[in-house]
Amino acid sequence: MLNISTENQKERELVAALKLLSPGTSLREGIDFMIQGKTGGLIVVGDTPEILDLTEGGFRINCRYTPTRLYELAKMDGAIVLSEDMKRIARANVTLRLNPNIPTSETGLRHRTADKFAKQTEHIVLAVSRSRNTLTLYTKNQHYIFRERPILISGANQTMLALTRYVKAMQNAVTVLNWAELSGNVTLKDVVTAIQLCERVRRTEHELNRYRVELGTQAQSLQLIPSELTTEIERGILIMKDYYQGSPRDESQAFEKILGLDANSLATGSNISSALGYPRNIGNTLEVLEPRGYRMLRQVPRIPLNVLENIVQRFKTLAGIQTATVAELQAVEDVGKTRAAAIKEVLGQMKTDAAQPHILAVPVFE
Repeated sequence: MLNISTENQKERELVAALKLLSPGTSLREGIDFMIQGKTGGLIVVGDTPEILDLTEGGFRINCRYTPTRLYELAKMDGAIVLSEDMKRIARANVTLRLNPNIPTSETGLRHRTADKFAKQTEHIVLAVSRSRNTLTLYTKNQHYIFRERPILISGANQTMLALTRYVKAMQNAVTVLNWAELSGNVTLKDVVTAIQLCERVRRTEHELNRYRVELGTQAQSLQLIPSELTTEIERGILIMKDYYQGSPRDESQAFEKILGLDANSLATGSNISSALGYPRNIGNTLEVLEPRGYRMLRQVPRIPLNVLENIVQRFKTLAGIQTATVAELQAVEDVGKTRAAAIKEVLGQMKTDAAQPHILAVPVFE
């Protein structure tokens, strides 16, 4: 996999926290008991000295966690403190001491407390609403309200349909780009369109993964996403690497800028073009672009990214790689005779098989 993160730190932290509460986990079972019993509750995950110093009153429990014990203890008004690994209930019915200077936009007392304490300690805090029967997760400066199963399944099915549509559009755009690269006729529009669609697929797959996590054991039907999709998503980053214009040290920043665009900004091709170092007016750019060859080389089996880097540094462009002899390829560090022969065979076959694609009109940026 490429050494470029397609998820920011906040997203990774939130997804990791959601996994702790997926249906089928022991913690979620206890919380479901609380919701069904309409007890409400406040749960802190982590019994570090810092957290324990911020608790007052209550009871020192220090017993093995079970869903039923959590439910019974939630009948008291105070907060429950679980161990970091959630295998023990450390304390129950405690009062949490809050820093009054920490801001919150929450309204209810329980949710205000959860939000403030999560920001104060940077630990996970869970608020179960007695009146609304909802579960809200707080972690650092984020919060997430868990949705009901029918809403999740409906949203997941819609997202799967959208993903299927976007994948088809992306594959078509990549086919167009393949033909353009192998025939030496790449335009800036070809590049921008392919990146837009690869990025749309990546984002939709992340959204679907959120549904998978939140549905937990109820998400069997969502596991049918092809394993090849990760490779498909990777193509977008490789296209950026092939066409980015600028200092190598700024490459990752350019990619992160594109990955960070909101949906409306992503749909505007000039934003992609500008991030890659090209003019914003795509229609007036008549220059034929030369790919470096990362994406095409990635289709040769068992070639790691560091070897791709060595090859591109030596030959500079895809055209240079295509015209290189086996002996010249073999001379590149870590390539060797077997890889050199495989590169020539795969690139040669791709060029032989290339035919001008039938471009489908698949509207994805409404």
